[in-house]
Amino acid sequence: MRTLFPSDSCKEPQLNAINPQSWLQVERGKLTKPAPRSPSSIESLIRVPEPRILPVYKPVDYVEVLAQVHEELEMCPPTERSNLYLLQYQVFKGLGEAKLMRRSLRSAWLKASCVYEKLVFGAWLKYEKQGEEIISDLLTSCGKCAKEFGAIDIASEFPAYETPSCSDMLKDNLLQRMVSFQIGDEKITCDRHEIARLSAPFHAMLNGCFTESSSDEIDLSENNISPSGLRAVSDFGKTGSLSEVPCSLLLEILVFANRFCCESLKDACDKKLASLVMSRQDAVELMEFALEQNSPVLAASCLQVFLHELPDSLNDKQVVQLLSGLDAQQRSIMVGNASFSLYSLLTEVVMDSDPSSDTAVLFLKQLVDCAGTSRQKMIAFHQLGCVRLFRKEYDKAEKMFKLL
Repeated sequence: MRTLFPSDSCKEPQLNAINPQSWLQVERGKLTKPAPRSPSSIESLIRVPEPRILPVYKPVDYVEVLAQVHEELEMCPPTERSNLYLLQYQVFKGLGEAKLMRRSLRSAWLKASCVYEKLVFGAWLKYEKQGEEIISDLLTSCGKCAKEFGAIDIASEFPAYETPSCSDMLKDNLLQRMVSFQIGDEKITCDRHEIARLSAPFHAMLNGCFTESSSDEIDLSENNISPSGLRAVSDFGKTGSLSEVPCSLLLEILVFANRFCCESLKDACDKKLASLVMSRQDAVELMEFALEQNSPVLAASCLQVFLHELPDSLNDKQVVQLLSGLDAQQRSIMVGNASFSLYSLLTEVVMDSDPSSDTAVLFLKQLVDCAGTSRQKMIAFHQLGCVRLFRKEYDKAEKMFKLL
């Protein structure tokens, strides 16, 4: 009977069959090899693919988290519902449930308690439905999606300012009815009582115990108001309207209204300027002014333009610089109590494009600053930590994860 012996070329496969990790022994010099392997082939044996970085909220027990959200939605005040739907959206995103994600966003939009939430979640829905423009156009034409995709009339969402009763202001009939304001070489004659009604400071100046109260000429040359601007203010005192006033003059009047605490005049300027924001460039130019002058209607209108043009607007350096450099007070003027929702949206848009970009870091820092609850902080720190990992900033990433 013949006995078969394997050839040398067959020995290694047999050894590998007996010991699957024989290549480790080869590498350590414990096993001789008839033919040396190239370094690249050895690396291919020991190379392990790096795990994916998933900057999404994935709780250990997502069922429990969703149950808690459901319970809180039944008991919470209306102002908290959108935030809870946003948390629900984050959980569904971690699970990869696209339909449920969109349903949560739609619920957040429907249950929005203020114009800012309507603005943010409406823009988010529009962003999520990119690529469906043809269908949405058809639905919009029959009125089914007009509210989601159309612009909001921001001014109508803010209550009209009610001028306080001025009966006490008009009781002194001994004063001259008319008063002239000197601005440079020009004199503008106004009704004393109508100007006094604009604000408490004007009432004190014109009807109080100051020198100006008994004077029929007052110099306003040092108050940065032009003659045409003061004429518009005088007309507003008579009619309560700023119609036909150009944008440049409205900006001047708004500064004047802030200086003299003319709330009704300021409100009218704010809303009139908001109606003039037509393009991204308009929004860029007026946003900084709105934040300086504490004009929420104008700021929200500018923000609406930026959000309506997502994601393209975030390729504009001026827009990114504006939105990423705000403090808490400026965020409050621009987006009220919906700051966390806004920067959650902006962060998602940027990370969909480039999760390792500087813009992603800037917006995530804003998101961390906006986080008010422990859940929001956990989501914000986790996302910022993931972006640090994308950028291979391992020490900074570790610090973020330690804060969870």
